[in-house]
Amino acid sequence: MIKKSFNEDIVKEKIGLAGCGNMGLPMLYSMLSKNIDARGYDIDSRKSLSGLGENFIDSKKKFLDDRQIIISVVRDAADTLELCLGRNGLFEQKSNKILIISSTLSPRFLMDLKSKAPKNITIIDAPMSGATVAAEQSRLTFMVGCKKKLFDYTKPLLTVMGSQINHVGHYGSGMMVKVLNNFIAAASVVSVRHVINQAEKFDLDIETIFKTIDTSSGQTWFGTNREKIDWFKEPYNDDNTIGILKKDVEAYVDAFENVSELDNFVTGELSSSIIKAINNMPLTR
Repeated sequence: MIKKSFNEDIVKEKIGLAGCGNMGLPMLYSMLSKNIDARGYDIDSRKSLSGLGENFIDSKKKFLDDRQIIISVVRDAADTLELCLGRNGLFEQKSNKILIISSTLSPRFLMDLKSKAPKNITIIDAPMSGATVAAEQSRLTFMVGCKKKLFDYTKPLLTVMGSQINHVGHYGSGMMVKVLNNFIAAASVVSVRHVINQAEKFDLDIETIFKTIDTSSGQTWFGTNREKIDWFKEPYNDDNTIGILKKDVEAYVDAFENVSELDNFVTGELSSSIIKAINNMPLTR
């Protein structure tokens, strides 16, 4: 149920976006381009975002005091806890707020976070997919988990940043769909990079290979969009997108592989192999 303290039209609210990185910053710009009252914040105090001017608030307390709807695009569970439960965190707020979680996190973590939230904080899980290029072009895909009335209320705001806004079910289901999606994505990233690595050993022309693959059964989102993905050639690093991909696979493992399932035909071996491959991801020429 939408509390009376909120505007009937969500895009007329004061919107805050926490996590002004590769995904969050273009999402913020999408809102600003539609004249939405949006402000950014980043928990990394070292990050210079002075170019945003008044559209950036460098104090977490001022940011949370001032904003009614908070979209969280912070990196991981630790940053989410800092935003919500850290000093001057969201869960200390006394007024009604809506928290839209668009980071990729473990669904188990998400359920635990909800149990810690005060009654005045409404949480929606709405992870997004599409990489930086989709964020820059306002065509992200959102996977939303919440009650239908909350989804209907939130959708106009998400539509500003995305082209596919999918209501997938109850709270937590959005994140489940996202980590399942990212498991497939991680497998394809590892496969494509492995093929490139093998091809380079035999001096095969990469573009010639992919012109064929793009119209064959080996076609993937990652391979087909290789010229548009700014992190396509990255090696593994904790702080880069390949590192985030590893985090997402670990979120999948936490959600789906910590239970005994006799019908799990990969029994954890596939996810372990993907994580190992990501850890050893080489730099592509």
